[in-house]
Amino acid sequence: MSPRPSGIVVLLTDFGTRDPYVGLMKGMVLKNQPSATLVDLTHDVPPQDVAVGAFLLRSAIDRFPTGSIVLAVVDPGVFTTRRILCGVRHGMYWIAPDNGLLGEVWALPGTGELRQVDLIHLGFCFTSRTFHGRDVLAPLAGNLAAGRVGFTSVGPRVEDPVVLPLLDSGSPRVVFVDAYGNLVTNVPASAIARVRSVQIAGRSMPIRGTYGEVAKGSLLALINSYDLLEIAEYQGSAANTLGLGCGAEVTLET
Repeated sequence: MSPRPSGIVVLLTDFGTRDPYVGLMKGMVLKNQPSATLVDLTHDVPPQDVAVGAFLLRSAIDRFPTGSIVLAVVDPGVFTTRRILCGVRHGMYWIAPDNGLLGEVWALPGTGELRQVDLIHLGFCFTSRTFHGRDVLAPLAGNLAAGRVGFTSVGPRVEDPVVLPLLDSGSPRVVFVDAYGNLVTNVPASAIARVRSVQIAGRSMPIRGTYGEVAKGSLLALINSYDLLEIAEYQGSAANTLGLGCGAEVTLET
């Protein structure tokens, strides 16, 4: 059973904030539901990096009220044959292009349903061939939040969404670098019960519980808010100090 929309719309994009794109999307949500509460998850997904967008999307699970609508746009294939999806899972609604962006959310345990948005049936018109976020996804989020469009009426069920390799699968490696220069790996907390230290780029560092357990400028490894192993520098940037980024290999030392 689909939850009642809460009126909260959470946005994730790769638009950044220099251009008016985010503001225009918010305007179209509000045009269709003026009382909506808009929350920015992030607009700094690396440009067109669907895999990182998918990874960051899963951080929203269980962090917003039931019935919240997550609107995600990282869409290098805009106006191609790729579909637009609307799904319900983890007590929330998810709207995104069918390019793997919802893959991490759907990979986690839970039940749910995906539907392809029937643009013609819903009466959406395109004023641009490059901005479905404004013309389609944002109006859909607003109408869904307002209860004007029901989930089961958006279109037919989808059983074959595009799937990308999960970022937290495969060998231990860095999958994301945050604004602090912390190197977030794909190693879950459950995998380090017997690990005493971590090696990266030929340097070994201890596993600690908090950043402040080492001296300023020291490197350490710890479990972060994603419940993943992270390599950090206390009051510094591990990425800059080590000269590393996404894809860097990590060795777990027992």
